[in-house]
Amino acid sequence: MKYARLAFVLSGITGTLFASLGNAQAAADPVTPAASEFAAMAQCKALQAKYPTLVGKEVVVGLGGYTKGFEAPSEKDPSIIEGLDPSLFDRLGSCLGFKHSYQNGSFNVLLTSINNGRADIGPMLYVTDERLKQIAFVASVQVQDGSIVAKGNPKKINSVDDLCGKTVAAAAGTYEANKLVPEQSQKCVAAGKPEVGMLMVQNTDNSIQAVKSGRADIYLTEAGSARAIAKADPSLASAFTVDLPIMVGFPIAKENVTLRNAVLDGMKVIQESGAQKKLLDYWGQGSSAERPAVSRG
Repeated sequence: MKYARLAFVLSGITGTLFASLGNAQAAADPVTPAASEFAAMAQCKALQAKYPTLVGKEVVVGLGGYTKGFEAPSEKDPSIIEGLDPSLFDRLGSCLGFKHSYQNGSFNVLLTSINNGRADIGPMLYVTDERLKQIAFVASVQVQDGSIVAKGNPKKINSVDDLCGKTVAAAAGTYEANKLVPEQSQKCVAAGKPEVGMLMVQNTDNSIQAVKSGRADIYLTEAGSARAIAKADPSLASAFTVDLPIMVGFPIAKENVTLRNAVLDGMKVIQESGAQKKLLDYWGQGSSAERPAVSRG
């Protein structure tokens, strides 16, 4: 669902502005330090003293639908919201002393709802120049693409530089189709090598089938998805990852300086504890995507 976050739309989301998820809970994860442990940390006690207005506050987390691995209902218990974002919100809440609840609604009004106060913060979204004009972010994760190739990587594609003369399966409108592949193809031609071929397909399933049938040499997609696809199909493998020039972070209203600064400080504590890297691995995004937390906008 990475592309939906970039394209500002999320399929299957309809209805009113925001609907409360009622008693929906975040699932406990096995990562240490556990969320409950942060409350007693000296760094977190210092932050609670620094940001006293957040202690005991009910922070509303706006959601614009669900993205598996980031935030989605548990398959075992749909009343439980689980993923990277809930795991981080649990730790932020414990560290800063706030409680939080989730409200789901239309993705296309999520940022507006945060700006007008209907929600205080949102899930991790792509930090784009367009979005930075209207909202601030606390970002800590680099977007990475992974790759799907045939088992054994017979074409020996170990980096984007090896794409020259190869065929990439890509869905129309994706970052790969619009930017990554065309730009890499230009680099190949400039270096006197064959251009990168592109097989335009409709969706992920078509991309996978193109690689399995040999019509494409490789499929590039979000790194966590690539690892999951390769793990589920023994005829496929994941070849390499590449950083994209995009980060993801929590959107917060520019005027909400206290929450933005507190979340930034809280994320630094979480990163120093090693919890975020473990959570990135646990929820499938990969620990290599962690970057020092920064405030943007």
